[in-house]
Amino acid sequence: MCGFVGTIGGSLDGPGNAIGQIGHRGPDSTSVHIDSEFGAAVAFARLAVLDLSTAASQPMLNDDGSIVMVFNGEIYNFRELRRELETDGFHFRTHSDSEVLLRGYEAWGESVVDHLRGMFAFAIWDRRTQTLVAARDHLGIKPLFFSEKNGVFQFASEIKGILALGHQPKLDLESVGSFFRYLYVPRPRTIFEGVRELEPGHMLVLRGGAVSIRRYWTVPAATEHCLLSEAESVEQLRGLLNETIRMQMDSDVPLGAFLSGGVDSSTIVALMARNSSRPIKTFCMTFGPSEGLYDEREYAQIVARHFSTDHTEIPVRPNVVEMLPEVVRHFDEPFGNPTALLSFALSEQTRKYVTVALAGDGGDELFLGYPRYQGVRLAEKFRKVPAVLRHFLAQYVAPQLRDSTRGRHVFRRAREFLGEGERSLVDMYTNWIGYFSTAEIGELLTPGFSPKSSPDDFMLQHLARFESSNFVDTVNRADLETFLPSNLLHYSDRMSMAHSLEVRVPFCDHRLAEFAMSLPVSRKLGFRESKKVLRAAVADILPHEILHRPKLGFNPPMGIWLNRELQPLLDEKLDPVRLRKQGIFNPEPIERYRKAHATGQRDYSLHIWAILVFQTWLELYNPVI
Repeated sequence: MCGFVGTIGGSLDGPGNAIGQIGHRGPDSTSVHIDSEFGAAVAFARLAVLDLSTAASQPMLNDDGSIVMVFNGEIYNFRELRRELETDGFHFRTHSDSEVLLRGYEAWGESVVDHLRGMFAFAIWDRRTQTLVAARDHLGIKPLFFSEKNGVFQFASEIKGILALGHQPKLDLESVGSFFRYLYVPRPRTIFEGVRELEPGHMLVLRGGAVSIRRYWTVPAATEHCLLSEAESVEQLRGLLNETIRMQMDSDVPLGAFLSGGVDSSTIVALMARNSSRPIKTFCMTFGPSEGLYDEREYAQIVARHFSTDHTEIPVRPNVVEMLPEVVRHFDEPFGNPTALLSFALSEQTRKYVTVALAGDGGDELFLGYPRYQGVRLAEKFRKVPAVLRHFLAQYVAPQLRDSTRGRHVFRRAREFLGEGERSLVDMYTNWIGYFSTAEIGELLTPGFSPKSSPDDFMLQHLARFESSNFVDTVNRADLETFLPSNLLHYSDRMSMAHSLEVRVPFCDHRLAEFAMSLPVSRKLGFRESKKVLRAAVADILPHEILHRPKLGFNPPMGIWLNRELQPLLDEKLDPVRLRKQGIFNPEPIERYRKAHATGQRDYSLHIWAILVFQTWLELYNPVI
C-alpha cells in the first residue's frame, strides 16, 4: 500500500515537494522520477508489503526506461500472471506484484486491467508515445484523483497531493448540497472545483493533451433463472471464498484481521485459520458500559475462542474533540459517516501489531445484508395497500413515531417506511439512503449555497442504469457503485492509511462480486434471513451463535456523544452568531436539530455531526468561495 503524486506538463519539482503530504501512505521510502524531455514527473511513497527489497521500489522503470509506473495496492493473482509472462519470454528482476503489473503493460498494453485481480490504482507513463495510462480497481478500493487545467495534468492518491502541486482549493458549490444529502460528495466530483476522482472500474488515458475515460468493468446483472442449483451455488461460493482469502493472505509482513463477530468478519477469520499454520491475529473494538448497545466483544470472543486466534480487544475511549480535525484532514473533504472515527482508532491500535489487516467490507452489498433490502421487498408489497390507508399512515402516524438517540433504530425505520408509503419505489429508496431531505437542504443552506440541480440526480442515474424487474437487484447494484466505494471503502482507505496500515477486503474481489451478483435475489434474501447463500456456505465452519445473531453494524454511539462529550464543541462551532457571519448556513434549523436531539424527541445525530464536520473542514482548508 502506497501513495503517489505526478504531473504532466507542470513543474517538474512539484511531485517531489508534494509527496511529503501523503507520506503516511508509504513511510518506508520515497523516490522521484523526472522525464525532463517530455515534461513528466512522478513521486512515490512506499509501504513495503511484498518483496521488501529496494529493487521493488517505485517509480519502477522497464529495462530501457521507456515506461515508468507507480502503483498503489496489491495484485493478488500476480504469481499466476508472472508464470504466464515468463512463458512469453519476459524476465523479472524482483519478486513483486509491481513488476508483474509493469511487464503486463509491456505485454498487453491498456488491456492489462482485464488480467488483474486485486485492489489497485496505477499510473503508467509511456514515453514512447507520450501517453499516460491510469486505472482504478473494479469496485473502487484504492483512490485516484486528477485535475487538468491550461495544459497541465496532475494526479495523486489523495487530494492533498494535488493541492500541494499548486491547485487552488476552490469550493465546488454544487457539491455542498450533495454532501448533506449523502454525507459524502458523489463521484466523480469532489468538494474542490476542478479536482475529480476516477470512478471504480474506469481507465483514463492522456494522449496528445486530450483526456479520455472509459469503463472497463461493470457490476453484472442478476440471473433470474440460475443454471446452478442451490447446492451448487453454495459449493461454488465456498470455493471462491476460500480461494480469495487464501490469495489475500499473501504478505511478507505481519498480517491479521478485524473481527466484530458478524458473519462477514467471522467468515474471513475462519478461512484464514483454515489456510494458516499459525494463530490468526484478530482485533475487536469495545465500548464502555453506557454504550453497551454498540459493543460486539461477546460475539468476537466466541469466534476468537472457536478458531484459537491471538485476539486483542481495543477499548474505544476516543477524545472525539481532538480526533475530529485529524480525521477530517485525512479525508481532505467533509465526510459525514461517523464510523470513520472508529476506523481511525481501530487502525491506529491495530498497526502496533500488524502491517496488513483483512476486513469484511462489501459482504452486506454482495449478499443483501442491510435491513433496507428487506425493507424494499416489503415496500413492494405495501404498495398494494389501498392508497387512502397509506396516505393516513404517512401523514398522521409516521410523524408521531419518536426514534431513539441511543442506537435503537426500530422506530426510525418504521417512521421512514410509513412516511414514504405514498411515493414510488425509486423516490422511496432515494429518500431512505439520503440523510438531509431535499427540503431540509433548502432550509439549511443560504441561497448562495443551495444546489442548482437536485442532489438526487446522482442516485436516480444509477437506479435508472440498473433498472430491472426486481427492484431489490436494482438498488443493490446501485449501492455497489455508490455507497460501497464512496462511503465504506472511502473511509476504510483513508483511516487505515492514516496509520500506514494496509486493509484488504476479500468480499470486494471482483470475481467473487461477479458470482454473487449473478445469483438471483431469492438465493441471497429469504423471508426473514439475509445472506442466505453465504450463511449456507459457512454453516459448517462458524459457531451457531454467529450464524444466527442479530445484525448490529460498526457504528459509534454518536447520539450519546453529541449529548455528552461533544456539547462544548457544538456550542463553539455551531454558534448562531458565528453561523450568520459565515453565511453558509441558516442557524434556525440547526438549533431545532440540537434541541430535538437533546430532548430525545428525534435522533438528529447524523445531521448535527455532518454540519460539525463541514465546519471543521472549512476551517482546515479555507477554500475560496
